[in-house]
Amino acid sequence: MSAFTHSAEYYEVLTNATARLAREGPLLDACLNEAPGRRVIDLACGTGLHALFFAERGAAVTAVDLSPDMVAHASRVRRHDGIVYRVEDMRNVTGGPWDLILCLGNSLSLLASEQDLAAMFAHLSGQLAPGGLMLTQTLNYAAPQAAQPRHRIEEVTAGDTTVTAVKSLVPRGNRTLLSLTFFATQRDAVDTVAEAAVLRNWSIEELCRAIEQAGLDVRESFGAFDRSSYDPTQSPDIILRIVKPAS
Repeated sequence: MSAFTHSAEYYEVLTNATARLAREGPLLDACLNEAPGRRVIDLACGTGLHALFFAERGAAVTAVDLSPDMVAHASRVRRHDGIVYRVEDMRNVTGGPWDLILCLGNSLSLLASEQDLAAMFAHLSGQLAPGGLMLTQTLNYAAPQAAQPRHRIEEVTAGDTTVTAVKSLVPRGNRTLLSLTFFATQRDAVDTVAEAAVLRNWSIEELCRAIEQAGLDVRESFGAFDRSSYDPTQSPDIILRIVKPAS
């Protein structure tokens, strides 16, 4: 697996936290309210945005990421008494049972093979409390636009420093090359950071097969956080609400 290990300080540029939580918050709230308890684990937590969201709602949150840099950053900027941050591989998390497991931000696409995907869900099934929920989000690689190279540029200025982030997604077969380049300028000084990862283009069929093999049920599938129905040709995402049978 690849991990972003140097760009945590710049990664916030790609996250409009207010707009993102306004879009995602209603579904996240619903999942927390439907879970049998308030023990939450946030896999591949990144900058800690979702971990803090749940902690502020009274959940006991464990937030894990493979990147020490991301965990250090999240611990600093999104510290909360209700969050424990850990450097840990999302494929082998410990400390359950959890009432709600989150794997958002297309993190499942970092898994390289169907064997990795199946093994991860099998492990998480054992970590999930009876009646517990899991929420996953991946990009919808079946959409026509996902077959074309895509580029996004974001820029933020704070004081005399401007940070520009360039994100590129270049598909090749059932893989997509993700590259991130950050440019920080301050007067005449320039700093750059670049990261890259190869993503697996999971289909909804592959995801559901691995989930069901792990003894879990896919209760709902959405094409976006607004709970719109999944449409393989139009939806930006594949969002799955997964339940572990109570008995």
